[in-house]
Amino acid sequence: MVDFEWYRSFISIYKHSSVSEAARTRMMTQPAMSQHLASLEAAVGEPLFTRAPRKMIPTERGKALYTQVVPLIEALEETTQTLK
Repeated sequence: MVDFEWYRSFISIYKHSSVSEAARTRMMTQPAMSQHLASLEAAVGEPLFTRAPRKMIPTERGKALYTQVVPLIEALEETTQTLK
């Protein structure tokens, strides 16, 4: 089963093009952020990023997942805020 936090980490890496920067903004360690990504990639069954020096480049599957997941996550976060 995919952990919701893996998606949030994936989105952060996608937006920042960096595991280190994504980890910093989410107040996580870089190894924890890398583990989230590795777990999500294992669940999806293919890489979501191409790793380049100091940059993460989304694969076609990564781009497709981002497009599908972002509206859903935003809707869940919006719903949570409405409930407060």
